Amino acid sequence: MVWKSFAAALSFALILGFAHAKPDKDKSEPKTDKTPAFKTVEIDNILSEADGKDAKLGNPSKKYPVTLHKDKTYIIELTSPDKDFDPYLRLLNKRGEQLAEDDDGGGDLNARIIFSATETAVHDVIVTAFDEQVGKFSLKVREYVLKGEAKPRDVDGNGVNITARIGENDQSNLGKLAKRYSVALKGGQTYTIDLESQDIDCYLYLFDNNSKLVAQDDDSAGDLNSRIRFRPTQDGVYHIIATSLDGLDTGEFTLKVRKGD
Repeated sequence: MVWKSFAAALSFALILGFAHAKPDKDKSEPKTDKTPAFKTVEIDNILSEADGKDAKLGNPSKKYPVTLHKDKTYIIELTSPDKDFDPYLRLLNKRGEQLAEDDDGGGDLNARIIFSATETAVHDVIVTAFDEQVGKFSLKVREYVLKGEAKPRDVDGNGVNITARIGENDQSNLGKLAKRYSVALKGGQTYTIDLESQDIDCYLYLFDNNSKLVAQDDDSAGDLNSRIRFRPTQDGVYHIIATSLDGLDTGEFTLKVRKGD
């Protein structure tokens, strides 16, 4: 009898312990970004006549596979430190399709691609020359993380109208001289963003709040001015980068953000 009472008590204690050990279904684990940290790629090498020919330009080229992650933004820069050749960059997906290319976007004949990946996969960075020459080069691939203004600007009925100046001190981690502005946009509403200047060859970038590049433009507004028309699917904070095509120009500009086409 005593043994049965002891067994019953032990069984009850075990059941009670398991009950307490069950996870609380009302408490969820905090969401974390499981994307591994991107390790910056830095390569110093030599482009030579013995290298295979680029499929597009037909000039000597080298191919470097790099794993890029979906919705992350990367900056790919190619320079020729000794000015041996005019650098040219191409970016291909795993199927060999070209996703982006650039000749002089890095300024001073250097190449720069700013790209947000649409899939997590190995991509091929093609290093080649625009001018058929060869020589030393430096290739750098890094992840871009944007930090916006502390308080985003509301785009009301009057819109946003800013006149400012890009100076030598306006260095940005985009690799260009630039100004950045944050705006709160409404989902389902169309916005027009204009960048106008008599001093610089305007270039606009638009990023979402996760540093994903959602739009960019060079001359859509005519006369070296830039224009982006954008319709977000949901409310959110977006970041505008006002800069120039090569990122080296300085001068005054006017940025306008308004509702409608």
